[in-house]
Amino acid sequence: MSRNTSFAQELAEISRVRAARRAKVQEYPTLSVVIATVRSHDLENILKQMLKQSLPKFEIILGLHNIDLNSAHKTLITKLRARKVTVTSIKFAKSATLGQILSTLCEKSSGEYISKIDDDDYYGPEHLRDLLDTALDTGAEVVGRAMNYVYLEPLSLSVRRFSPNGIQQVELWSDWVCGGTILVKRADAKAAGWFGNGTTAVDKYLLSHVSANGGKIYRTFGAGYIYRRSFTAHTYVTNYSKYLNNANEQRVGIWPDPIFGTK
Repeated sequence: MSRNTSFAQELAEISRVRAARRAKVQEYPTLSVVIATVRSHDLENILKQMLKQSLPKFEIILGLHNIDLNSAHKTLITKLRARKVTVTSIKFAKSATLGQILSTLCEKSSGEYISKIDDDDYYGPEHLRDLLDTALDTGAEVVGRAMNYVYLEPLSLSVRRFSPNGIQQVELWSDWVCGGTILVKRADAKAAGWFGNGTTAVDKYLLSHVSANGGKIYRTFGAGYIYRRSFTAHTYVTNYSKYLNNANEQRVGIWPDPIFGTK
């Protein structure tokens, strides 16, 4: 898709690809969703998004980084369990690194596939199912999305992005996918050493080690996921021009559309 492709045209193409892939699926493999969280309000938001997922069955393993579940979290977990989603939480000390937390969550997982979800991003209701559809269709060891949609929180602005050559680099083999959208075969993640034990670059650790072991990475369409950038102790202080320079469309606030679960 080029810079001249409208948002509506992009959605039409995604619908075509999605329908073709789902027509081939006879049964979904088991899936474990791992979420490391350090912020109570973001945990509530991501649990609401997981409750809306169209995939009928999966498990969630939460890594509580020096926080506790509050009443709102517990209510949402009860609702998830009512729809047959298994939810387990593990508490970690403040001294634990992100890599240690994610790797421990993966160790505790039981699914054939593992999906890494970031608590501060936005995921549409078809997110998990889209990734499994793509993995089954391509046979890739790792599947993930492109970073085509970004919410710049301090500016209250969402942007639709293209690469510098004006093309959306999607539906192709690659060495990179957006970290908050990684879906990986559990056996390959284990062989790669999970997400390592570092404080940063945990996604790069997994992707590079899977690749080094001969695994293939496939990047699917970005719509259905919004990457959030903000000024916090958790995220990098970023020059927002890198996101604005290759944006051909903008929306005030979070991009409103059902594909993102925001409308």
